[in-house]
Amino acid sequence: MSYLDNFMELAASVTECLIVVRLCNECLTMKSQKLRWLKSASYFALLLATNLLFGQRMPNLAFILLFLISGGYVLLFCEGRLYEKLLIVLFPVITILPINLLLMNMFRVWSGVYDKGVILPGGALRYPLLVFSKLMFFFVCEMLIHVRRKGRYQLDGIQWLIQFSCLMITYMISWFLWHISVNEHEMVSLVGVNLLIAALNILCYLIMGKMHRDSMVKEEYRVLKINLAAQERFVDEARERYTQMRTLRHDMRHYLTTAAELLSEERTGEAKEYIETLLKEKIDRAAPGVDTGNVVIDSVVNNRIAICAKRGIRVKCMIDSQFGSVSDMDLSIVLSNALDNAMNGCEGVEQPEISLTIGSRKAFTQVVVKNTIAESVLSRNPKLETDKEDKAVHGFGIASMQKIAEKYCGSLEFREEDNGSVFVAEIWL
Repeated sequence: MSYLDNFMELAASVTECLIVVRLCNECLTMKSQKLRWLKSASYFALLLATNLLFGQRMPNLAFILLFLISGGYVLLFCEGRLYEKLLIVLFPVITILPINLLLMNMFRVWSGVYDKGVILPGGALRYPLLVFSKLMFFFVCEMLIHVRRKGRYQLDGIQWLIQFSCLMITYMISWFLWHISVNEHEMVSLVGVNLLIAALNILCYLIMGKMHRDSMVKEEYRVLKINLAAQERFVDEARERYTQMRTLRHDMRHYLTTAAELLSEERTGEAKEYIETLLKEKIDRAAPGVDTGNVVIDSVVNNRIAICAKRGIRVKCMIDSQFGSVSDMDLSIVLSNALDNAMNGCEGVEQPEISLTIGSRKAFTQVVVKNTIAESVLSRNPKLETDKEDKAVHGFGIASMQKIAEKYCGSLEFREEDNGSVFVAEIWL
């Protein structure tokens, strides 16, 4: 090889070793910052010496030595969990070969020259291959550094095992493909590639299954979190209602005393006017809209009635006070979500109206909430997905009701009546 060829090979090796040192130092934290430059320089020198001495002549030995040198460096000088260190050590070693193999075949296809000599040291395509392979290796390592800094891969033991297995299988496939590309008759390597690809597909299937299970757990957690927040809100509403009633009870003595004094002084007209004002401003305002004898249910329904009154929404209620074996909290969550959705559905309607019916049907408790709508909802949004911007927080009301319905072996159905002018939510518990 010429001096230029030797210089390019040396530059490629230096670049590759610098990238590996940067990867280890950026992804892992040094135990001590003292003499950090000396530790890094020593690590770089060992990597470069191994690459230059054995990289071309004895690649398998070079692989083992690189692994041992990197493993010793991270174990002695870097902090972190063992499997994190193992990933950082294995990652550059098992990604260099696939990158080189991919680019080799791409350059051979683009050039139309399939002789492997053009990509070997001294070949016509060797220079661009070295440049692009190191650039791609640098890009892949920078991606891992970026992800590590963001802390986006907090994996458990099984996930780490699957990830390591995928990396190792990828490396082995690349190794077999390299042998196939060098030798014309390599049936053993071809069989090995097919078996490894099958194993990789199985691992991908396991990953997808675990991701699905994790997604279900996260969704249930979000629903439970929303339900807990709703329960806390119900308690606050009930407490506020109770405080209002106690205040009214306390003030009632003064109101009656004043009315009695007016009557004793035979100021009947003033007493009548005073009592009417009292009924209008104090008694009627504090009086509950519904009274089922259940504090939690009354608090939820009356709170929504009060909100509807402020929004100009007419509310009709027909409630059977017998709720069967359904938990008060579960029923209150169903009612709050259904009524909140009904209030939102009334937006844009000239004469908004909501109807709430709760009744017993044999072993079931039936909840039916109807509300007027400006236009058909199911035709525009059949899946009833939330239209709010923060979808990570909103949109779990229907999921929460569905979970409760399933808990009581019931059902949740939505339909429209009166030519799409009334939306109906029907829940069986």
